[in-house]
Amino acid sequence: MARALTLADLLAQRRVLPPGELIPLFSSVLEDLEKAHSQGHLHGDIKPKKIVQVEERVWRLIDYGVSKIGTARYISPEKAQKQPIDARADLYSLGVVLYEAATGRPPFDAELGAELIQAHISQPPPPPSTVKPDLPADLEKIILRALEKDPARRFQSAREFRNALNALTPRETERPAPPPPSAPETAVPVKTRLPPQRPAASQPERTAPPRTMAPPRPAPAAAQTQPVHPAHKEKGRIPVLIISLLLVIAAGAALFFILSSGGKISVPEVIGQTQADARENIESAGLRFALGPDKDGPLPIGLVAEQNPKPGSRVRKGTVVQIRLSTGMIEIPSVTGLNRAEAEKMLRATGLDSIIIASEYSDEVEIGRVIGVEPKSGAKVRAKTPVRLRIAAGRATCPQCGARREPGAQFCTRCGYRFPE
Repeated sequence: MARALTLADLLAQRRVLPPGELIPLFSSVLEDLEKAHSQGHLHGDIKPKKIVQVEERVWRLIDYGVSKIGTARYISPEKAQKQPIDARADLYSLGVVLYEAATGRPPFDAELGAELIQAHISQPPPPPSTVKPDLPADLEKIILRALEKDPARRFQSAREFRNALNALTPRETERPAPPPPSAPETAVPVKTRLPPQRPAASQPERTAPPRTMAPPRPAPAAAQTQPVHPAHKEKGRIPVLIISLLLVIAAGAALFFILSSGGKISVPEVIGQTQADARENIESAGLRFALGPDKDGPLPIGLVAEQNPKPGSRVRKGTVVQIRLSTGMIEIPSVTGLNRAEAEKMLRATGLDSIIIASEYSDEVEIGRVIGVEPKSGAKVRAKTPVRLRIAAGRATCPQCGARREPGAQFCTRCGYRFPE
């Protein structure tokens, strides 16, 4: 089976991706990252070869949590300094990949990993437009925000990052062509465009016109100056008055909206924090803290697994924010009868990443589908607990003679029946 296409493969072929292709690709990756972060999983080593196309227009990250060190070319400043990290470290690394895909090269390049790490810690990235001048200004702002050294100045979640990318309209992803140069102010006067006069020698002597010449034609009606009746002036003022009135109404409506929404503040995100840190952040934002019942989930025991209202919600000062702490336990879902891909996806979605595949013969379950799971469905386990998926590999007995199938046998050893694959 052919190997899945990675972003590294795509960049090796194309070097640079246009915004119209870049934005949906990274939006798809951020959608996957948002789900993983909501379940308490950090990737820790985002780079082009970890971004894989799983189907048309769908890209996903692979190998969550495999690397604890990261890659120097894409490492976040806080991870490079061995400081505590959170989801924003993944967003920085993805910002480096976005910079590379948009310009054809990463923001920092050096022969030694130590030099790269130091650059991520202390050097500002060169603006992408200095590498690719036609890069849209709004896209450049998004890239530079993702690459902020201070995590508090970056996007605070994968959803916020993805929404910023999706907000770019097709018009905004293309720089407008520069306007044609305007004519200089010292243009040739119109009167110089008159046809040249004949030489004086060839011109006949002109005589004054006779006094009996016809009277001059009257000036065109448009050029004649006529008095404006006062009623006409009043009619001209009416549209101006209407426009002024509409502007006053619009300004009043805007003022009312501002005043009516005043006093609202944004709920901080505390998921993944300790109870003490969550309480401090909620109360320092002018909100009230409340502790709800514990919640099963993949986050380590005692960390915030859920909050209500959700992060980013606009609420009035003094609103109660209830949090629920993680039990660190995950309930194994029922996957019997699903195909292998569906079962693995469901297990990973709940936070169970350690999956062992075991093939078995079965007369009841179709080839490729799940016979059962161990520990059994409904059991509660820790996030790192290995889960064994038993996948049907074919019939256990011969349908013709009833003989038991030998391990790995393609034919019945008694009657020669060929088992379907």
